[in-house]
Amino acid sequence: MQVVFQITSGERDAQLSMLGQLNNLLHYTSERQTRVAIEVVVHGHAWNLLLPESHPFPEKIASLQGRSVRFLICQNTLNSRQLAADQLFPFVEVVPAAIAHLIERQQEGWAYIRC
Repeated sequence: MQVVFQITSGERDAQLSMLGQLNNLLHYTSERQTRVAIEVVVHGHAWNLLLPESHPFPEKIASLQGRSVRFLICQNTLNSRQLAADQLFPFVEVVPAAIAHLIERQQEGWAYIRC
């Protein structure tokens, strides 16, 4: 199973909901001993999700990354917010354009979840 989550919201409730969905999916696949690849593609107003100093629940992000969830952020978002990759969690990966990455993943057969 391969799934890519897209989040563009900077709202705490939307982000917390997505983190809960990720935990639920990981629990489900663990119970069924199913392999899963998960990516979270962050862009737009959701950039704050990946800043350890300003985010209200960085331990949840770090815990998910420790369970093999990959967090990716759009270079265009970094540029528009005048952020550098070294301001983010150290495990965050940068993709040139989030929307292109999402399209590629869908073409490769990944399930797509918009949060």
